[in-house]
Amino acid sequence: MFGFILKKSFCDGWDNLLTLVLSNLVFVFTGFGLFLLTGLCARAEMQWPFLLMTVVSVMVLSILLFAYSDTAAHIANFDGIHIVDFFKSIPGALKDGALFGLMNAAVFMISTFSIRYYLFETGTLIGFGLGCAIFWIDFFYLLAMQWFIPIRALMKNDFKKCFKKSFILLFDNTGFTLLMFLYNLIQLALSVVCIGFFPSMAGILIGNTNALRVLLYKYDYL
Repeated sequence: MFGFILKKSFCDGWDNLLTLVLSNLVFVFTGFGLFLLTGLCARAEMQWPFLLMTVVSVMVLSILLFAYSDTAAHIANFDGIHIVDFFKSIPGALKDGALFGLMNAAVFMISTFSIRYYLFETGTLIGFGLGCAIFWIDFFYLLAMQWFIPIRALMKNDFKKCFKKSFILLFDNTGFTLLMFLYNLIQLALSVVCIGFFPSMAGILIGNTNALRVLLYKYDYL
């Protein structure tokens, strides 16, 4: 099953290479611009401009991911796509994308503070245990959130259902989810080598969408 997903994701990326690269350029330049703005805010004497800009950056990138997820769903379903479809999907992705980004930014910030506090500042065995527990909760949260965007794109569920189904898929397909996580890490490393042109975020979304599509076929068969 995983081998089929690899082959189909590669073929989908190859067949839509120009659109994929152009979409990734949107992610790259947007991310670079937000990074520069966040860096400028970090120079301020107060910390809140940096934190606010970090949250805004995550929300903006999440909106773009949600917008491209519709394109990834069309690619996974063998439909013809155009680069303009990506931009047309942005208005419909504003609400869920911003909420998803806000949720992830909050989880990241709270977890970063909590883990650092419990592991390094409490100096107690209980604090160490709590820090480790938070780390593993975050890890499983990260695994589950791999499915959130493809679920929304393919199943058209609302935010709460997407969140719930993400964890259902995680616990029902833990090994496969972990394998997809490793595959996504490899794609991220390859994206750095390719300066964000390929596979980058667009390629990762296509791969995750294909993976969910195969899982849905499995559930339909059962």
